[in-house]
Amino acid sequence: MNRNGLRRLLILWIALTLSIGGMAPTLAVAGVVGTGEVLADRQAEQDRQQIAQLVERDEVRDALTHYGVDPGEAEDRVAALSDEEAAELAERIEQQPAGAGVSIGATTILLLVIIWLLVR
Repeated sequence: MNRNGLRRLLILWIALTLSIGGMAPTLAVAGVVGTGEVLADRQAEQDRQQIAQLVERDEVRDALTHYGVDPGEAEDRVAALSDEEAAELAERIEQQPAGAGVSIGATTILLLVIIWLLVR
């Protein structure tokens, strides 16, 4: 085969490859996202942020360290909470008496228990 024959064969092979590749079906899935789903996602994110803010408090970090839990690991665990777990923990935090010294201790213990359960 001469040089022109190789070029034609190469051009034919490239054209065939491109045309077959262009025919390959592409799959695009689109769906309607409901308002409830969007609100649930936002609420779950707000719950995680609320818990993360609690973990960032100095007294909570001191308590975590006192109980042998690395605050950085606690933050990672908070980020790994499922939506249901985050909602339950955030709800329990909101039910604690506001401004009471006991609430910080009770919330810290609750947080430690949840983190301990997640580590197991």
